[in-house]
Amino acid sequence: MKKFWNLMLAALVVLGAVACTETGENLDNTPKGVSFEATIDLEETRTDVIFNEDTGKWDTVWTGDETLNVRVGYQFYKFTNSTENKNKFVCATANADDFVGKSIVIALSHDADGNALDSKAGKAGGKIGATVSSFDPTQRINLQVESAFLRYSSTSEVTLDASAYIFDYNGYTRNTITLPAGEDVWVAVKTADDVTLSYSIDGKKCKEKIINIAAKKIYNLGELELEKEVESLFGVVGSFQGWDVANPVVMMEKGGVAVARGVELYRGDEFKFAKNKSWEVSYGGKDAVLSAEVGTEYTLVAENSQNIRATKNGKFDIYFNTTTEVFKYECVEEYADLMVDITIDNKANWSPLYITLKSGENVIANEATVENNKYAVSGDYIGETLSYILSNGTKTLEGNVTITKTGATITLEETVIKLKVQLDTANAKQWWGNTMKIHVWSTGTSFDTSWPGSTMTSEGNYTWSIIVPSELVGKKINYLVHNGNGWQSSDSTVTISADGNTVTGSSIGIN
Repeated sequence: MKKFWNLMLAALVVLGAVACTETGENLDNTPKGVSFEATIDLEETRTDVIFNEDTGKWDTVWTGDETLNVRVGYQFYKFTNSTENKNKFVCATANADDFVGKSIVIALSHDADGNALDSKAGKAGGKIGATVSSFDPTQRINLQVESAFLRYSSTSEVTLDASAYIFDYNGYTRNTITLPAGEDVWVAVKTADDVTLSYSIDGKKCKEKIINIAAKKIYNLGELELEKEVESLFGVVGSFQGWDVANPVVMMEKGGVAVARGVELYRGDEFKFAKNKSWEVSYGGKDAVLSAEVGTEYTLVAENSQNIRATKNGKFDIYFNTTTEVFKYECVEEYADLMVDITIDNKANWSPLYITLKSGENVIANEATVENNKYAVSGDYIGETLSYILSNGTKTLEGNVTITKTGATITLEETVIKLKVQLDTANAKQWWGNTMKIHVWSTGTSFDTSWPGSTMTSEGNYTWSIIVPSELVGKKINYLVHNGNGWQSSDSTVTISADGNTVTGSSIGIN
C-alpha cells in the first residue's frame, strides 16, 4: 500500500487478524500466534509547510522494530514488526481466540523506554489509537491520529522554541526542547493556534515562523542548519583606512545582512559602504545620519549620500542590510577612558608654559600647567576643533587645533619681524657714532612713537634693528632715524615684509 509525502495524517489501517498455524507434521492446527498488517496513508493536501517546500512522497511510516500495544480487557499484548516486513505486526504469544469478536484497544503512544517524542510517526511520539468493539479480521480498523508532527533533518543538535507549551515529553509539557542531530527527525506536538516557532543551533537563533498547529498534520521544517556566511560584495571604506576603496574592510554576509566585525573607530571617523571595491555604487547617510548613534538603525541612500560619522571611540561591529539598505553599528569595546596628548612644539622655549582650552563655550582647561610640553585631553574630543591660548605669564599665542586619534600638535614659535637700518656710506660711518633711534608715526598702532623715538638695537657692522609688530606686515609705515646728535635721515617709508626688512643709509637719505 502506497504512502504519500504530505501534511495530514489520515488513518492507520489495520487489516484483518489471521491465525498463525504450523504446517507439515503438526496436524492439530493449534494457533501459535496472531499477526496483522498496519499501514498509514497520508493525504496529498499540502498546507502549513514551513521553511522548506517538499514535493516528494513518503513511502512508509515504519522503520522496523516498532511496537503496537493491543489491550483486550485488562490484558495487554505487544505486536512488533521487523525491518524485513515493516507493515506486518506479530504477537507470537497471542491466541486468535483472545481477539476475534472481542473489544480491543490498539495504541502507539510511547516506546519501550517511555519516551513520547523524537521519533517517526510510526514509532514513539504520535498518539495513535482506536477502539474496536468487535475484532473482525475481515474488516479494516482505522486508528486515529491525535498529534501533529514537526519534521526536520540536521547535522547539528537543534533547540526548538515555541511561544506555546506544545512539547509533551516524558510527562512534562514544555515550550522549549533540545533534540539530537539526525536525518528525518520527527517530533509529535500538541495542537495550538498561532504558535511562534523558532530553532537555534549552537546557541544562535536561525529562523522564526508563526504557524497554526492542527492535529494530523506534518509541519516540515526542512534542513535546519546555520546559514553560512559568505564574503559580501560590500565593504566598509572610510577615513580610518585612508578612503582606500580598492582595499575596503571585508564584510561577511548571511541572510542579506553584511557585517564587518571589530572595526576600530574613533569619534569623528567617517565611512561609507562601497560595492565591488568601487565608488560606482556606494551607500552613505542622509542629512539626519551624518553622526550615527550606536545601536540605532538608519536607512541609507545611494544618491548624493554623506559620510557617516562615528560618535564613540572603540571597536565596533558594523551591519548593513543589503536588502532593506538599513545600517547600524554596535560597540564591542568602548574606549571610554581614552586620553590623547596635545604636544607643544615649544620653539619659543617658554617656561613656565600654561594652556587654556575651549570646546565652543565649554572650558576644558583654564591656564593649566603644561609639563614636558604635553597636555592630555579626553578622547571624547577626537574629531573636534578646540580653541587654545598658550602663555608664559606675559606673552600669549592663540589659535585652533583639531584633535585626532593620534592627538594633536601646536607649534609655539614667536614671530620676530625686524626692521634693520644699515649705514653704507663712509661719511655716515665716520660721523654717526654708536646710537640710532627711530621715530615712527601714522601707523595707528603702539609702534608709533613720540619724538625722539625708540632706541634701536645694535647688531654690529653699523647695523641697528627694531622688532615690528606682525600686524604691520604688508603695510607701509612712515619713519626717520637719527643719532640724537644732529645726524638724521629724511622722512622715509617702507612696506613691512613678513621676513623683515633691511634698509641702507642711501635708502633713508643719509649721506
